[in-house]
Amino acid sequence: MRCFLCRLHLNLSYHGICSNCIDLLPRLGKVCAKCGLPHSLTSEICYRCLENSSSWDRLISVTDYVEPLKKMIHHLKFYQKIELSYALSRLMFLAWYRLYLQGELSKPDCITCVPLHHHRYWLRGYNQAELLAKPIAHWLNRPFYPYLLYRKQRKQDQKSLSRIGRAKNVVTLFGCDSDLTGRSILVVDDIVTTGSTCNAISERLKDQGAREVQILTLCRTFL
Repeated sequence: MRCFLCRLHLNLSYHGICSNCIDLLPRLGKVCAKCGLPHSLTSEICYRCLENSSSWDRLISVTDYVEPLKKMIHHLKFYQKIELSYALSRLMFLAWYRLYLQGELSKPDCITCVPLHHHRYWLRGYNQAELLAKPIAHWLNRPFYPYLLYRKQRKQDQKSLSRIGRAKNVVTLFGCDSDLTGRSILVVDDIVTTGSTCNAISERLKDQGAREVQILTLCRTFL
């Protein structure tokens, strides 16, 4: 098998992306430990989170929504290139693991993913967030609950809405019926833009008693 990016042969074919290409991926600068957005304060938390904090506890991402990951995500979501999911999962896990080794994260009790509406799942045939989350749960040796969360109804597509509109659109969109008292949850998604979806999900999880919610995403868009 060849590297998805440079097309050179891989010694470990299941990795999907060679170590040289991983080293050349765009790197994040200083980002807020809470929301994952760039900031220039001396503190770990940015002014946005100091004034209006999100409901999750930590957001970890690999990079901004730029090439080459932008194209890979697009092919995974819209062109049935599910073979990309393992390589992308590995990048996400490595981003999480680096912070874990630095003592900034603890292992979650379980892993879940952002759910798709059943109509979109039917059209696509899979949930890309679920494909990304399953290997991560295996590497962390934690149970994976892909249906811990569910969508109550289908609302307007987030891509067509403003930041305020996105926040209002997802307030009552997600549900969770499990008792999560005292548990730490890792939620996996491919892209986080405004954070409205992840915030609504985090609120539902904490309503069910979750002690901590970590968000792990491939790309964090810097609007």
